[in-house]
Amino acid sequence: MIVAMLSLNGRELVAHFALFEGLSPDELDDALDAGRVYEVGQGEFFFHQGEDSTMLYVITTGRVKLSQVTADGQQVIVAYFGPGEGLGIAMALNDKPYPLSAEAIEPCVAVGWRREAMLALMEGNARLALNGMRMVGARFAQMQSRFQELATQRVERRVARALLRLVRQFGRRVDEGVLIDIAISREELAQMTGTNLYNVSRILSKWEQAGWIVSTRRRIILRKSHELVALAEDLPQSRG
Repeated sequence: MIVAMLSLNGRELVAHFALFEGLSPDELDDALDAGRVYEVGQGEFFFHQGEDSTMLYVITTGRVKLSQVTADGQQVIVAYFGPGEGLGIAMALNDKPYPLSAEAIEPCVAVGWRREAMLALMEGNARLALNGMRMVGARFAQMQSRFQELATQRVERRVARALLRLVRQFGRRVDEGVLIDIAISREELAQMTGTNLYNVSRILSKWEQAGWIVSTRRRIILRKSHELVALAEDLPQSRG
């Protein structure tokens, strides 16, 4: 990691991050003064699974892949994060090892704080401490929901939900529909949804024939998002 300078846009992203919600400009300045700005190259890691959680970050530029290696050696992609999202928050504030690895899939800039520095800030700022507690609870609830999804939902519904999550994070309007503006392969989508390449390829081909999506090797465009929403939420689907 290389220490860098924080841009004005980066400051705005940090200011709107949930951990710093409601802080005054002076309080935000104090928080930023306690952190450092890092550049992380493509293919480099913010942290690795199993390491002590000494740092927490807010991404200001670039995208990050969060993955986990299971007990039997299989890699599972848990999520992709982008600008304005945080890394390692829940684990660092609880003094637990990182359960995931965080890899920069494109050049990234992030503000990072050592755990001790953030806890010291929280001791003197009740708003910051309350925000941190809420974030820890929300993050564990999200993980619990994902585990339940993998355990109970059929594969096609899981794939639809994964695509819609990516749309919420990285969706961009184009002439053909909504582009998921992040490079993702079918193998990576399979790792996100707890299935295999064959199933994902079969499902995407089916949706492409139905006119719901357009897909290339590493790009997906949603043409009929409402059909995927209906599938993801187990709602009655339109006919014709």
